[in-house]
Amino acid sequence: MSNSVKVPIWYWIVAVVGLLWFLMDFSAFYMRVFALEQTLQSLPESQAALYRAIPSWVNVVFGLEVIGGLLGCIGLLLRKHWSRWLLLISLAGVLCQTCYVYFLSNSIQVMGTPAIVMPLVAIAITIALIWLAAKAGAAGWLS
Repeated sequence: MSNSVKVPIWYWIVAVVGLLWFLMDFSAFYMRVFALEQTLQSLPESQAALYRAIPSWVNVVFGLEVIGGLLGCIGLLLRKHWSRWLLLISLAGVLCQTCYVYFLSNSIQVMGTPAIVMPLVAIAITIALIWLAAKAGAAGWLS
């Protein structure tokens, strides 16, 4: 059904860019969770202390954001309707992380402008991908 519908080239470009974004995000997740001590040794002490203070729940929602986003983008590339739900999970994860960064930690004080801007970029990208999934579903591009 939807596999016979012609999908515009911009759809594929946006889906690939989204996948690349979440692959980069996965790298950051991996470095934070699995290679933490190696990573911390290369940081200034204030930043290392900030990362050491991150509660486990923040890493869990970061994982939900990353895995949801990666699988959601793969779903977009496979033209699957379920991609939207995974991207919504990703959005919930990034919103929870942003609340931690903005209101529950001193991340902005320690990291400066990037701690303000990067969560907003992540939110905007995820919302754009959710919009793409909704538009693709309505246009019959997804099965």
